[in-house]
Amino acid sequence: MNATILILAASLLAQPARADEKLDYMKGVASSYRFALDGDRSGPLRLQSDPAFRMGKQSADDVLDGAIFFWAGDEGRPEAVAQIFEVKNADGPGGHWVQEFISISPGTFASDRDGRPSWNPRKPGVEFRPIPGAPKPADSQAARSRQMRALALEFHVSDNFKNKGWSGLRLLPTPVARFGKPGSGVLDGALFTFALATDPEAFVFIEAREANGGLEWQYAFAPMGCFEMKGTHKGKVVWEVPYKKDAYDPSRTYFVRLD
Repeated sequence: MNATILILAASLLAQPARADEKLDYMKGVASSYRFALDGDRSGPLRLQSDPAFRMGKQSADDVLDGAIFFWAGDEGRPEAVAQIFEVKNADGPGGHWVQEFISISPGTFASDRDGRPSWNPRKPGVEFRPIPGAPKPADSQAARSRQMRALALEFHVSDNFKNKGWSGLRLLPTPVARFGKPGSGVLDGALFTFALATDPEAFVFIEAREANGGLEWQYAFAPMGCFEMKGTHKGKVVWEVPYKKDAYDPSRTYFVRLD
């Protein structure tokens, strides 16, 4: 996330005081949005009412509190992400509330907030590719779980946080989502997170996808912030994203909403 830039533009909202009040506030903001997939994958996305992450204070980014919410499709696969967080206000004791959105969808979708058009990314947020050297997906769900964890360990992500130099992110060992549905094109899958301290900064999908008349393991990266990032597989760079200067264009896969 780019707290430095967002502080300059964010409007000051009503300030919940206690931790439980802040969580209720963030849940209320998330529940005010509706998402629907476009094209052949049409249909609504469902908000997972409890946040995937509840972040405490993040001193590296001046974050006072925050939570990350997912909207998922019928098979449980997350497609859209919102990070709702409070950033320290340099002019007073309170903070600014910011809504930061990322598409992690292989397609496109449209959203509205309280019936008014909001975020409408016009290209997919992720691109899947085969994992080089990966084994064939196992027959049992338990065995596929072990395969996905092992495959996730082959990937690494680093970011140029606040443009102060590159640093490696920490892979969290437990996936934040597990999904899949026979006949949907994705038999099984998991979403793993790379974090700076306890703040998620990037995702990687590991999925058993239909391809070439069978199943194969594929991966896709997605950022959870605006900074320059790169991902590697067994030491080879396979994913790079530039610094996102235009955060306020609702047609892009990364979008910041200010009330």
